[in-house]
Amino acid sequence: MSGSGGGGYGGGGFPPEEVSCDRLAFDTQLSSPKADVVARIDVDDVLSVGLDVQGAAQVVVIKLGNEIAGGITSPKMARLLECIRQGTRYTATVTAKSGGQVSVRISPVR
Repeated sequence: MSGSGGGGYGGGGFPPEEVSCDRLAFDTQLSSPKADVVARIDVDDVLSVGLDVQGAAQVVVIKLGNEIAGGITSPKMARLLECIRQGTRYTATVTAKSGGQVSVRISPVR
């Protein structure tokens, strides 16, 4: 058998560079959306991104005013958490909505 011998980082053997907090932006969907809050959300609405404690874990939540609309899951979650803890603020702009599914664009506040 032969193998590629790659280092697990796309063949280059180096870990991917971290995106700076002020440039971290990505698309994702709300997870565990709250139906009563999602019903009041429209495309192009700008929601806030914050932290919430659930059990022993700190999680990222998306809020409409002071109400949690849902959480998010993304491969970029660890970096987002780190950046929020360091003081970078983010918003979530609603890019699509279909029933209870809400897609958002996470981006830093400029």
